[in-house]
Amino acid sequence: MAKFINWKSNWFNSNFELFVDGLQQGAITFSTWKSDAEATFENDQYLFKNIGVWQSKTHVIDRNTNEVMAIITYDSWKSKAIISLTSGEQYEWKSTSFWKSQFVISNNKDANITYSSSSKSGSISSDTDNALLITAGLFIKQIYNKRAAAMMACFMPIIVASTTRVN
Repeated sequence: MAKFINWKSNWFNSNFELFVDGLQQGAITFSTWKSDAEATFENDQYLFKNIGVWQSKTHVIDRNTNEVMAIITYDSWKSKAIISLTSGEQYEWKSTSFWKSQFVISNNKDANITYSSSSKSGSISSDTDNALLITAGLFIKQIYNKRAAAMMACFMPIIVASTTRVN
C-alpha cells in the first residue's frame, strides 16, 4: 500500500514537519549545536544519535525501548548512506539528482521510498509503513546539507581572499 507524505522544513533550525492527508503526523527536531535529532511519525519515536569525531555513523534508537534499531553509515564521497537494521536488513539512501533534490531509500527488492524536495518543502512516496526508514531519509538529507554548508563556510574565505587580492 502506497503512503504519500508531505513535509516542510524551517530554514533557520532545520526541523521538519510531516503531513499525511493535510494533518501533521510527525516531526524531526534537530539539536541546536549538534546534528542529533528526535523524530516522531505516527506512533513511533526515534533518537538519531551521531557517533564519532567525524560523525560517520548514526545510531537510531527507539525511544520507547531505548534499543538501537539501526545504524546509518555515511559515504561522504558518493553522497550515499547505508541503513542497517538490527534485523539484518539493509537499505541504501542515495541522491538521484545532481542538486540532491530527489533521493531514494531502497533495499533493491520490495521497499522503495522516493523523496522530492524544493528549498523548504517536499513529498514522500513510500511503499512501506516503516517510520524509521521514512524519517531516516529526511535525517540523512539534512546531514548532507549541513556537511555541504560546513564545506562552503571553510572554503568561502579562501575564495574571497583569492578573488579580492590586489597585485
